[in-house]
Amino acid sequence: MKTTHHLLRLLLLPFFLVALVALVLIYTTQSQLNQQFELTQQAQYADLQVLHNASQFAADLGQIQQRMEQAFSGAQDASLDELQLYRIHSGIANDLHTLGQQVAQLAQSTLVQEANHGSAAGLLREFENYRRFVIMSTDVLAVDPRVASRFWAQAQRHYNDFALFAARIEQRLTDRALQRNAQQSQTHQQLAQRMGAIGLGGLVLALAASYWLARRTSLRMQSIADALVQMVDAPHSQPNLLHIQKLHQQSHGPVQQLAGAVLAFRRALQRQHQAEEQALELLFYDPLTQLPNRRLLRERLQQALTRHAPLALLALDLDGFQHINDSCGHQVGDQVLQAVAQRLRTTTQGCEVLARTGGNSFAVLLTGLGHAATDTAAQAERMAEAMQSALAEPLPLQHTTHYISASIGITLFQAPLGNLDLPLQHAEAAMYQAKTAGRGLVRFFDPDTQARIEARLHLENDLRQAIAGEQLRLFYQLQVDGQGRACGAEVLLRWQHPQRGMVSPGEFIPLAEASDLILPIGLWVLQGACQQLHAWAQQPHLAALSIAVNVSAKQFRQPDFVQQVCQAIATSGAPAQRLKLELTESVVLEEVENTIEKMAQLRALGVRFSMDDFGTGYSSLQYLKRLPLDQLKIEQGFVRDITNDSNDAAIVQTIIAMGRSLGLEVIAEGVETPAQHAFLSTHGCDLFQGYLFAKPQPIDQAERLLQAWHSHHDTKINYSI
Repeated sequence: MKTTHHLLRLLLLPFFLVALVALVLIYTTQSQLNQQFELTQQAQYADLQVLHNASQFAADLGQIQQRMEQAFSGAQDASLDELQLYRIHSGIANDLHTLGQQVAQLAQSTLVQEANHGSAAGLLREFENYRRFVIMSTDVLAVDPRVASRFWAQAQRHYNDFALFAARIEQRLTDRALQRNAQQSQTHQQLAQRMGAIGLGGLVLALAASYWLARRTSLRMQSIADALVQMVDAPHSQPNLLHIQKLHQQSHGPVQQLAGAVLAFRRALQRQHQAEEQALELLFYDPLTQLPNRRLLRERLQQALTRHAPLALLALDLDGFQHINDSCGHQVGDQVLQAVAQRLRTTTQGCEVLARTGGNSFAVLLTGLGHAATDTAAQAERMAEAMQSALAEPLPLQHTTHYISASIGITLFQAPLGNLDLPLQHAEAAMYQAKTAGRGLVRFFDPDTQARIEARLHLENDLRQAIAGEQLRLFYQLQVDGQGRACGAEVLLRWQHPQRGMVSPGEFIPLAEASDLILPIGLWVLQGACQQLHAWAQQPHLAALSIAVNVSAKQFRQPDFVQQVCQAIATSGAPAQRLKLELTESVVLEEVENTIEKMAQLRALGVRFSMDDFGTGYSSLQYLKRLPLDQLKIEQGFVRDITNDSNDAAIVQTIIAMGRSLGLEVIAEGVETPAQHAFLSTHGCDLFQGYLFAKPQPIDQAERLLQAWHSHHDTKINYSI
């Protein structure tokens, strides 16, 4: 038994020794494998962390890219004001500061230093350049978009350097994955050799398990590497990453993180691609003049139509521009176009859009117009005239002075609009009509509106010439007292047109008020009345007569109106107490305190005031008592039917009674029949004016009539005189 036991021990000793050695080998191999696996896992995790940081960094940069594009778009279409742009600038600056800290940490990693060939300082420098140009771009965006665009272009070049750097990271990571796969395979082979002495079955099992694990890991890593290579080689493509998504969903640990990093990198590339596409879509500007082109004009037109408000489109084409190109060369022609664009840009400030639609063609879209068709047409016409005036200024270029004129076509339209191209087509058609008719003209597309606007424009131009050409005439309509004696006259304006003859005041006075021509005309009438007062003061039988002058609202509201009246009186030498200014109720009751102050200043000089067309407004007795008035003038509409309309008769009696109660003189205008005169006299009216006594007439005829009345001063009123 002992021998058997010894033999058994002897036979079993090698087995135990082999088993012990095998256990030691297994333990050692397992320890080495664990150590190798931990090192590999740490390296993979470190690389994964670097990749994750790089992906997150790329994503953050992509968001900054989008915000920059939005800021540029908002600055160009004026949808963002300066405060909003400053907030965007502050947010981007803060984000770039945070990214700067991240990139500093990223630059210290081994993977980044290897991928960038050890030039971590170069990486930091590139990022600092990118950050600096982005901040400079957003800082000046609200002030000068063109300078901001140049800074943004510089930042884009540094951004591209980051894209190349990311590609090198991905390539480096792919190489590392392949190397580790090879190292793991070699480790497993060594383990298989060491475990061969233990048993073929265990070795085969271990090798099979190792091979299966290695194969599975290798395939996953290969899939990730292939996806990275595909995205790096074709950044604008859309690779199918369903298998990567499955890895991310089904795997755990580093493989899941690595797959997630690949997906995040793909999303960052997609955002970058979208940002680049948006940048391309923002290329809506003409490179020569920096004005919007036809495409952007069409988009702005579509946006304006959504407001359902009246719109106007002006098409402008330079006259004789081809001659400049032929005689001076295209370089000078380009300079002319740039100068024209600058002048139009200055003239059309506040318009919806000014665009260059062709070689020497421009278009202006007007919004915020009046709802009435005449108002819309008038505003569009004024803009066309302003552009023509700006272009008419001499243009010196290369020792040569050029004179530019333009033909302008205008179309008026409003939503709904079936075809967005129709407004520009109509405006260009009207512009060609203007070119056909001659240079430097304006034409409307709508024939009816065109006819009305042309008539109004011609009348306004004629009125401007009438002021300088002494076509305006002063007529005088005499005023009489209750005994039929002349006590004064109202000066009235008439226009003797050289072709049309006498133009009705109802036709040209509203036009003068709308175009501000009433200011020089009103001053001219005031000066003429003062001169006539001075002339009458030299004649004893006319020295007591007064002259009433109508004052428009615009004229009275001028800051220097009091000075104008004082100067007219002083220059002419007229007696101020004989000058009577007629103001309407609307003028008097608007800005009452200012009105009272002006009236008081002139009243101190002796000038008297009459409230014209009294009864047609909404005068307050409280204000009437405060106003330094001398006279109330009954509007002729009440006098016309005074004998057969009880309402008019009651109104006239009330006005006369009100005047007496306030101590004011009352005069009735439009007295045309003896019955009207008798009614007014019976109820206490003081003065009268109308065709019954005298019609408006030139000064020589008025003075002859005055002379005749003076010769018959002891007789009753002779209505036939």
